[in-house]
Amino acid sequence: MFDEIKKYKNNGHFFFQKGVSLLEVSAGVPELPGVYYIIKLAHGRVDLVYIGKSGTMEQNGHFKNQLLKKRLNNKQENMRREDFFLKKIEEENIDALDIYWFVTFDKQNHDLPAYVEGLLMQRYFEVHGKLPEWNKDF
Repeated sequence: MFDEIKKYKNNGHFFFQKGVSLLEVSAGVPELPGVYYIIKLAHGRVDLVYIGKSGTMEQNGHFKNQLLKKRLNNKQENMRREDFFLKKIEEENIDALDIYWFVTFDKQNHDLPAYVEGLLMQRYFEVHGKLPEWNKDF
């Protein structure tokens, strides 16, 4: 979807839908810094609804505690991420969410997640003239 992230070879995706555990389906996601995006599958359509990052770097060059796996399972809009997803699935009659993740900072790449997130947001904005539906701001 985005040319900017094709270089990140440590990547993957998983599906989330009613009746499954987010922690279980995200078990293969590493605790490394990176970016992710969420695609909504509903009404025969495929729509990108969220772009996010995990891994905020501190001044000393170390990353804060919340990396990809933990970030994907943490909170959104002051509720557990799994509960947020289930609420959206119910409200918007979503069949499933397809969640893609990319490690941007490892032995092969040294790209700050915030930088890559900004690139993805910019590309999305250039095409759509707005942010993804579930991104409140940037």
